[in-house]
Amino acid sequence: MEQEGQQYERQPIETTGLVDKGPDKKKRRRLPSQERLRNELVYQLRESLRSTQEKMDNPELTLAERQRWTQIHTYTAQVYNTILKDQQLQEWEKRLKELEKRGLTR
Repeated sequence: MEQEGQQYERQPIETTGLVDKGPDKKKRRRLPSQERLRNELVYQLRESLRSTQEKMDNPELTLAERQRWTQIHTYTAQVYNTILKDQQLQEWEKRLKELEKRGLTR
């Protein structure tokens, strides 16, 4: 075991390209904030709602296809509504905390 460990220590460290080492190390990219992610998701859901609305209204599709697009549209609208409610609750919490700091609440 010790010999194996010593042999391993003598071997040069190879980089996999996943982690930069040394002075040329680049800064990590910042992850998007929760707010930016939520805004992007809201945008994508709006686009999805627009697209599914077009499919639902397309008279060239069969009734079964339009029904399926209606189900997708309804599900997407529910998700969109949930995200907006969560966003509104967070804004209310921020406002309440600010009022509490000012001493304007009981």
